[in-house]
Amino acid sequence: MKKKKFKTTIICIICITTLIHAQQTVENQFRRPLSDVLTEISQRFGVHFTYNIDTVDKVLPYADFRIRPYSVEESLSNILTPFDYKFEKQGDNRYKLKPYEYYRRTVQEGEKMLTYLWSLYPDKDKWEERKSCLLQEVREILGIDSLLAKRVSTKPLLSKARKFAGYTVRNFAIETLPGLYVAGSVYSPLSKGDHPLIICPNGHFGGGRYREDQQLRMATLARMGAVCVDYDLFGWGESALQVGSAAHRSSAAQVIQAMNGITILDYMLTQKNIDKKRIGVNGGSGGGTQTVLLTVLDDRYSAAAPVVSLASHFDGGCPCESGLPVTLACSGTNNAELAALFAPRPLLIVSDGKDWTHSVPTLEFPYLKEIYRFYDREENVKNVHLPDEGHDFGINKRKAVYDFFASVFSLDKTQIDEKKVTIEPEEDLKIFGRNGELLPENAIRSFEELSVYFDKKRYAELLSDLSLEKRATEWVASLNLANQTDAAFLTTLIYNHLKTVKDWHNTHPYTLIPEGINPTTGKPLTELDRQLIADSAMPKEVHDKLMSGLRKVLTEDQVEAILDKYTVGKVDFTMKGYKAIVPNLTEKEEATLLSYLKQAREQAIDYKNMKEISAIFEIYKTKCEQYLNSNGRNWRQLYKDYVEKVKAEKAAQQNSNKK
Repeated sequence: MKKKKFKTTIICIICITTLIHAQQTVENQFRRPLSDVLTEISQRFGVHFTYNIDTVDKVLPYADFRIRPYSVEESLSNILTPFDYKFEKQGDNRYKLKPYEYYRRTVQEGEKMLTYLWSLYPDKDKWEERKSCLLQEVREILGIDSLLAKRVSTKPLLSKARKFAGYTVRNFAIETLPGLYVAGSVYSPLSKGDHPLIICPNGHFGGGRYREDQQLRMATLARMGAVCVDYDLFGWGESALQVGSAAHRSSAAQVIQAMNGITILDYMLTQKNIDKKRIGVNGGSGGGTQTVLLTVLDDRYSAAAPVVSLASHFDGGCPCESGLPVTLACSGTNNAELAALFAPRPLLIVSDGKDWTHSVPTLEFPYLKEIYRFYDREENVKNVHLPDEGHDFGINKRKAVYDFFASVFSLDKTQIDEKKVTIEPEEDLKIFGRNGELLPENAIRSFEELSVYFDKKRYAELLSDLSLEKRATEWVASLNLANQTDAAFLTTLIYNHLKTVKDWHNTHPYTLIPEGINPTTGKPLTELDRQLIADSAMPKEVHDKLMSGLRKVLTEDQVEAILDKYTVGKVDFTMKGYKAIVPNLTEKEEATLLSYLKQAREQAIDYKNMKEISAIFEIYKTKCEQYLNSNGRNWRQLYKDYVEKVKAEKAAQQNSNKK
């Protein structure tokens, strides 16, 4: 396919589509492009939109009839709902357009849900009935008991303890399912005797369990007298060595992380220095969601403190929090009601004013107090709200946690001094070595090995994403970069690009492009032609983000090495062909041909498969051949001579073999 033909075809299709849209009648349901309708609403109501949705090829039936001249928001609801899109007000005259999020609702919806839930249990007996239903159905939805039954019982791997000012740190790895390990660290007081235990599931803050604020909290609580245990999220940290980081964004992560928390508690309760009556759980953000879930699944906890996580209108945006529909238990629940199941035991909710927990003081906390009032223990539920703070685990959040556990577990508050905590480098907190070189021989090395415990069909998309992640990892590894931070950045950058290209291709099939005649050749558009047109509509910023990211940390030679990985070395392969076909290529001719092929390579990286990549190269190979013709070469004759030469050499070789 020639480049001119390719561009002309796109223009032709756009013209035809525009003409169709202009002819609005009842026969075509008064259709208009979604992008046009949104532009009109922006102009009519004087509002500005930030787009997090794809409007390409989206056509809205009965478009103008959905607009309400008296309300921009009613108009937006009518227009976006058919595509499963929604809007979120960002300020005066500003709206963000985004896909529907099953896990996120409005505060008003949260309030309505809590009002409804409260109507279900007018007294303690009804509440206990509801509680029994929720405890059972959450377990069933997760399938946790089936997974727990498949666990193995092996001796944990333990590092030597490292001694610091008032505490020690010891890394561990526990085998849960055969070949699957959960890794973490135990922070212990130096004092002897029975100590309370606090299990600390990790959240999604950058750096995982190795970050500074995590170490500060764990070590300070240990200095105060508690044994604290943190561990990797599934697919994060050392877990990513086994299953890849893309595995984290799966429903499997939700149940495996729950299994990990239960298994770690099982192990820690075998230790002689643990007071089994003082068992706490504390985590922030996604770790806060896990905190609530663990209290639902495990009745051994006597105190809990979810931080910057709890809301009646947000279930957690990561599949590791909401991938399995636990909030559909017993005809519908939410995280506030699940947290209420912990009553009447001590519960601390830490919230702030700049994330979804801003509603806690006026909505979720009053609801929780009413539940605790069933047991005459409303003083056991507390809320520390920080209206001027945002989503983090900063010092004020940590102080709230220190005060809470000091109160309920009689910890020593005189030891709250974060300056005495030693921040260890990440590699010191790893049990499997700096780069996983100490992984046990039986350790699984891919999520696919683990998928035998789940429905493989459910994870087909995930396995595809993991193959992209593996490809990105191998490409970056081939560069032998010394800076591991740069390597991690590049791996994520390339993986995100590969996934975006794949997802665009899969959601924009060739059938979106009408059948038609190519105006240059007069022949019908092929399926490949139509797919190329569909894929070429992918936003330009996808390409630009990759290229700018590559050039930010790599030399130009290294950038070309990555692009060659995308296109399986087609530049070098094609250039060798030209050198074989065209005798005595001049330096200028070679440089010109190479420049065309490099253009083809960079354009081709935004297409999904080798058929499309080859089609892009054909456009530029045509340019190369046209250049040779204009430079006094007869490409057709040169190619014919080359083919005849190859045939003659092949025949001669066959004759030689016969002799």
